[in-house]
Amino acid sequence: MKTARNFSIVMLIALALTVAGCSAAPGTPVSEASSTAADTITVTGFGKARANPDRASVSVGVNVADEDITLAVEESNETIARITDAVMGLGVEEADIQTTNFSIWAEEQWDPETGQRKEEKLYRVDSTIQINVNDTEKIGKILETSIANGANNIYGLNFGIQDPSGLAAEARVLALEDARQRAEQITQELGVTLGEVQHAVEVSGGSVMPYFEAAMYGIGGGGGSPPISEGSMTVTVSIEVTFKINR
Repeated sequence: MKTARNFSIVMLIALALTVAGCSAAPGTPVSEASSTAADTITVTGFGKARANPDRASVSVGVNVADEDITLAVEESNETIARITDAVMGLGVEEADIQTTNFSIWAEEQWDPETGQRKEEKLYRVDSTIQINVNDTEKIGKILETSIANGANNIYGLNFGIQDPSGLAAEARVLALEDARQRAEQITQELGVTLGEVQHAVEVSGGSVMPYFEAAMYGIGGGGGSPPISEGSMTVTVSIEVTFKINR
């Protein structure tokens, strides 16, 4: 029994030495991977492309009030039809004119002398059309013509770009160039050199935004078209880029 027990102890010691030797062996995949991890640097580049707008939209309408609801509706309809015909006479397609609002509501009337409520109600009719054009130079004349034909509500003047994909592509190129310049500046300060791109992702951007607000002044005053400042449109893109660095 004593001989068998001594043999078992010897075998256990030998097995332990074998396992220890295997775990300490050089050149294992774990130690090799940890020694070859690449150094990287991540920066965000920004690019902006700008162009003049090539489309515009504006909402024009009329608000009519009358104690006779039928007369109010008739006057509203006639005014909108007159505005529509006049705008189409400027070269705007019928498909580019859309009704966006038609509403009717009643208001109580009060006698200013007695302070009593009148039996008759005042009916208001509000009608609005949106006009879209692909020639921004027409928008001033459209406003002038709408006012001349009875429009007493004008709002929602907006400018835009029909196809912003070209601007977005230009902005992406500029964003990548900006990212590389930022990375090169940082690596120079760190005393290392810039390597290849490891990863890149577009963080945000691609939508068209006005460079400054389009303004509309002098509506209803004097003659001629209202002065319009259409400004310019921009597309801004930001891209996060990871570069390898060489020490």
